Amino acid sequence: MKKILQKHWPLLGIGALILFVAVHVYLAQRGLSSGSASSEKGAGEGIRLEDIHYTHSDPDTKVTWLLDAVEVTFSKDKRFMSFRHFRLQVQPQDKPHVELTGEKGDYDTETGELAMQGGLKGKTDNGYTFETESAVYNQKKGDLQTHEPVLISGPLFSIKGRGLSFNVNREILKIHSEVTTFIKSEIWMS
Repeated sequence: MKKILQKHWPLLGIGALILFVAVHVYLAQRGLSSGSASSEKGAGEGIRLEDIHYTHSDPDTKVTWLLDAVEVTFSKDKRFMSFRHFRLQVQPQDKPHVELTGEKGDYDTETGELAMQGGLKGKTDNGYTFETESAVYNQKKGDLQTHEPVLISGPLFSIKGRGLSFNVNREILKIHSEVTTFIKSEIWMS
């Protein structure tokens, strides 16, 4: 037993750290923090972790979230989570999966608002990609918004413009201004 522990102690330590982070994030999402909640983002840094892989499955919405980040920081009151150099995968049960990468993200567990910025790039498993500098996703409303230039490209068409609204639940996408659309004619002619 002693030789097994000596040989595998790094794996056991990593497992314990992952379990600690998962419990901490779960409690932060459910608002079960000890102490008073602060409405100020400057409530102070609580915990900082590096090279994180986090998975959350929500049986009510039938969505699994996977987050990989170089660094994740939680506020002391567990309301805010910030992450740097991230890859976020959103895997709804009956819809195309989406993968997002960017430089920085901030998540407010109370409002359900996720602000992402820094060379934001996304792709879906049905062949579409998009690029913008920043976007805000409101989890409660199922709404993704940006006022920045946007480029969306896929097997049938490409669209570029300024500003985007996407209602995830109703699957309605709007580009706000300066819209240019390219239809890939070889697909329509086949």
